[in-house]
Formats: sequence, structure tokens, C-alpha cells
Amino acid sequence: MRKLLPLLIISSLYGHDLYLMPQKFRPAAGETILLSIHTGDSFPISEQPVDPARITAFPALPESAWRMLNKATHATVTVQNGSQFFAVQTKSRFLEMEPAKFEDYLKEEGLTVQLALRKEKNEATVKSREVYAKFAKTYVVAGTSSDNFSKPLGLKIEIVPLADPASLEPGANLPVQLLYKGQPLVDVQMEIATSSDPRKKTVMQIAGRTNSSGKLNIKIPSSGKIRLHALSMERVNEATHDWESNWASLTFEVSSAPVPQSTTLSNR
Repeated sequence: MRKLLPLLIISSLYGHDLYLMPQKFRPAAGETILLSIHTGDSFPISEQPVDPARITAFPALPESAWRMLNKATHATVTVQNGSQFFAVQTKSRFLEMEPAKFEDYLKEEGLTVQLALRKEKNEATVKSREVYAKFAKTYVVAGTSSDNFSKPLGLKIEIVPLADPASLEPGANLPVQLLYKGQPLVDVQMEIATSSDPRKKTVMQIAGRTNSSGKLNIKIPSSGKIRLHALSMERVNEATHDWESNWASLTFEVSSAPVPQSTTLSNR
């Protein structure tokens, strides 16, 4: 794996991430908890809700299960014994941006190939026409964690942990793999946001770029709630838009007392 790039504080002025926040990351087996969809860059606090009509959930939940309340969208789920992922994806949406703002967005997300392509096509003064979708998943453990933490859910884009996040201690590295349509995503920037105290400003950093296998070792700097983020963007030849982007997030919690586990490393 590549060595981590130096950790840099970033602004996230243009990326409004979507991520899942369970009421508890470590509930009891059989417990029913609130599962909330958050959006924005004030992790772990949500800035606005998502229309339930835009949401597909895994495991499946009907649209009627979701409620927009205050600045988030919520449903209740029942947790089974062991490790479990919950995930959602949004329906695609169109977004048009002014040229300068779009290029700032590309720079922030580390989309160097896309920046070069715009330059090659002399599009410095051309508005962007982008269609985007977002995919979020969260890792919850009830009791003893099981060895399914590295099994992909089959989302279009997803961050797959290759070690059990529940076994981590502050300062440890979490190896992950970024997949797009089941294949490794190479040379993509990944970010990490941490929050050990919701009263304090979120610490958001660039964790590095994926290697030739789509993998990256991400240092977990502290205990608390963690959000990982990545974004893939492709140039397309469509009458309605020029770019298609897909966002991925993964949330989990690191405790000073890791939960018991049956397996801590995968064979992937």
C-alpha cells in the first residue's frame, strides 16, 4: 500500500456529504434504534434532511418508514447479533455550477484528471453539467463482532473496511478498499472526519489516495465517531450532462475499549 500523505486540514466548502448516523453504534442484539440520514459538512450534525422519495435503503425499508424531522431524515431499524451494515443510496440529481466554483470543487476533491480534461477541452469558462448520486453505509455491532465486515454490500460505489472497525484503538490504521461497480477505484482521494465531542468543530483531513488495488491505510487519530468519504467522477457524452459523480461514505465508532471479535483481519 502507498504511504499516507501528510494529513491536511481541508475546508469542504463544495462537498455536502451524505452519511448515516445510528442512534447507537453498539446496541444490544435485538434492540430497535433510530437510523438517521445526515447531510452537510458539520459531522456528526446534519444540516438538512433528505426527501424519503429519493432514498433506497439496504436492508430494504419502505419510503413510509422514513420521516423528515428537523435537519435529518430518520427511520427505526432492529439490530441483529454481531456485525451489521446499514446503507442508503439517493436517486440521481442534476447540478449545474459556475466554472470557477466547479473547478474549486474538483480541486478540493482531488479530481486531478477531471481538472486536466477541462483544461484540455478549453472549458475554463464553461458551466458544469453534472449528475450525481450518493451512497452511504454505517457499521453497527451488537455483542461480539462477526467476520463479515469486509463483505461488500454491492453498492455502486462503496468503502470496504479490510479490518474490523470495532477492533480499532485510537492511533491505529484501518485498511480499506474503494470499489466502483465491484472493481477497485485507483488513485482516488479519501477523506476522514472525526468527532469525539459534538460541541467542538469537526476535524476533517485528507487521508491519502487509493493505490493500484483501490486500497489505502487510513490512520484513525482518535476515539469517537468517524466518517470516511470518497468521490468518483467520470466524463460522459450525454445530451443532458457532461459529468457523472458518485459519492461514498462509511461511518463507524472507535472506542477506547474495542468490542470482542471473532476475526480482526480479512483475507481479501
